[in-house]
Amino acid sequence: MPSIRLTLINNAKQTQRSAVVLKVDPEATASDVLGDIITLAKNKLRLKKAKTLYLNHGVEFTDPAWLLNGKVAQDSLIFVSCGEGYVGQIKEETSSSPIATGSNEAKESDVADNLRMDTLSLEPEFSASIAILAKKSYIDPDANTQLNRTAMLPGMRRVVGQPDLHPGNQYPIGATFITQKYIYPPLIGNDIGCGMAVYKTRLSSEIKPQKIVDKLRQLEGKWTEGDPQAFLISKLGPEHAETGKAHLDQLGTLGGGNHFAEFVIVEELVDTALCKEMNLTMDKTYLIVHSGSRKFGQTVLEASNKMQTKAEKKLLGLEAASETGKAYLQQHDAACAWARTNRELIAHRVLGRLNAEEDAVKLLDIWHNNVEQKLIPSIDPDHPCWIHRKGAAPSDRGLVVIPGSRGHFSYLVMPEGDQDKNGFSLAHGAGRLLPRAKALVKRPVASKQGSIAALQTTDLGSSVICEDSDLLFEEQPGAYKEITDIIADLGPFVKVVAILRPICTYKMRNEQSDHRK
Repeated sequence: MPSIRLTLINNAKQTQRSAVVLKVDPEATASDVLGDIITLAKNKLRLKKAKTLYLNHGVEFTDPAWLLNGKVAQDSLIFVSCGEGYVGQIKEETSSSPIATGSNEAKESDVADNLRMDTLSLEPEFSASIAILAKKSYIDPDANTQLNRTAMLPGMRRVVGQPDLHPGNQYPIGATFITQKYIYPPLIGNDIGCGMAVYKTRLSSEIKPQKIVDKLRQLEGKWTEGDPQAFLISKLGPEHAETGKAHLDQLGTLGGGNHFAEFVIVEELVDTALCKEMNLTMDKTYLIVHSGSRKFGQTVLEASNKMQTKAEKKLLGLEAASETGKAYLQQHDAACAWARTNRELIAHRVLGRLNAEEDAVKLLDIWHNNVEQKLIPSIDPDHPCWIHRKGAAPSDRGLVVIPGSRGHFSYLVMPEGDQDKNGFSLAHGAGRLLPRAKALVKRPVASKQGSIAALQTTDLGSSVICEDSDLLFEEQPGAYKEITDIIADLGPFVKVVAILRPICTYKMRNEQSDHRK
């Protein structure tokens, strides 16, 4: 009768643990084997109400066959719960490091500290490693659980949680997932191609925020000052005449949630050489646009779900080379192109209100919700992988903007060093600290109207245009992590180029607001 060494850990109090040797009878029922482990936990850990077992990645341990087929290996950690949710392995705290300073040796040490990876073999040919690049940034245990469960998906090779990692509905946001053979549309979600663009404008950095507030009107709803389809074709070519045609009334619109158009000025030129090379100056105003593919992306995801076979739906993913996989990728790429054009039209509309659209220069435009193919020699030198980014900016395309929460500084950074360890990705922002429901009830102690007014001017003196009071509270600065912590955690992978100060953030006005849904 084979035996296996396990370490049982009190899920709620992890200093309480016990090493055990379990004899596994191949003929025993599942309830007998799992019952034996529960009994050991009750006796060894003195947990009278022990009832649920979790593996080290947050997956509930329900199949004793895993003890025989290698999915649960010798000396595995088993977390024993008395009914509470999986907490996740708690590690000792380490000291934090400064932002983008220090020698290369210090950076390599930081990487080593950040990337203590636990590995769980899913199939003989696949092994998914997990890393969370956070030492200073808070990571919600639910996000950790979601990240670990994702590592169990077939074909998953590497999972990287960025410092802005936070829970999503089913899958975490602020993460990179690298697979072979399979692609997973749900990891990208419905806002395919969501990303950020940055423009340098001719507007003086001395412009008054109130002037911008007064001018930014009639930006909601369909663009009526031109032909949306003609604009799309002018950017993408005539072959895209039918791309997202059913949703052209949303082309050039932000949408809700955390999307925004924000005017910023340069607070500090950190890397003067790079700033000079990119013509970043302190005398002009810049525009950051954050938006995606609107309902078009949702349509692509729904169409993919309808095309899937029962086997594919059970798997949750698609073989990239299958007909369904190819069809999804084709529509995914179209949605990404549509999303980029959407940001261009948003910038055109916003800058047009200030007569500054004609000579604006685009500095960058990056997707942080997409999947793309890349050869990664450390995983497989001969066969390319699929990099899924869900709220993660690419670090293999040059300059990246990482915005803080509303009313906080944003950072322009240049990736440097070994980008393999961070999944060729970076944080895409500050990341939520509070779920929207909690942020909504966390109102300042004052009258409702006074609270709204307080959030329309930030601590940095910038103005916020948001005429939806619920959205205003959901997106308040306290609902997000500290952007300085995010940048510090990314220190081994980026060089800070410039720090940007917000002067006016546009979220929405009550003008044809039905188009925001």
